[in-house]
Amino acid sequence: MATYLHFAPALALAGAVCGVMADADMLLYVLHIDDYGGTYGHRGFTHSIGFALLVGALGAALAGRRPGRSRWLTAAYLALCTASHPLLDGLIDRGICNAWLWPLDGARHCLPWRPVPMRGVPLFGLDRLLQELRWIGLPLLLLAGAGVVLRRALSGRAGRARPARACPAGARSGDRGCTGRRARCAPCRAAARSSRRA
Repeated sequence: MATYLHFAPALALAGAVCGVMADADMLLYVLHIDDYGGTYGHRGFTHSIGFALLVGALGAALAGRRPGRSRWLTAAYLALCTASHPLLDGLIDRGICNAWLWPLDGARHCLPWRPVPMRGVPLFGLDRLLQELRWIGLPLLLLAGAGVVLRRALSGRAGRARPARACPAGARSGDRGCTGRRARCAPCRAAARSSRRA
């Protein structure tokens, strides 16, 4: 996923927006559209798997068809970003549970394991931030670091396994973005220009 997002900063930003979008349900509570614990209240339908799938599908449709970008991968990425918020909310030991199964079931369901201790911690402030950094931020940072190490190890092994193909100008495939399929490195661009003139 990191390689995919490396070339799509707009998609990475969309994923960040999807990650916090679930708490937009507080607006429905503030506007008195539903009770705090109602289906359209806090941790209601926006904290469901159905909502995450819907956001992923809509995001992929709005992104449109782009070269080198799969709509399915875009939809899956945005759906996972959206679903990450209710998952993390579900791990907190305080507050109401999520309506995971909306629209099939509007009832609230708690995860059986809620390890993040937030009882007695104010809703806003430094104490809350430090608690979330300790229990959510640090493990996610370690997981991301492990993913980077694994990706480098796997790509290094894959790079040694296959011999590099030569591009028309003699540069090795992979040099400065040359893929052997398109003229992207400086020598390949020059070779492509000269072949067009000939």
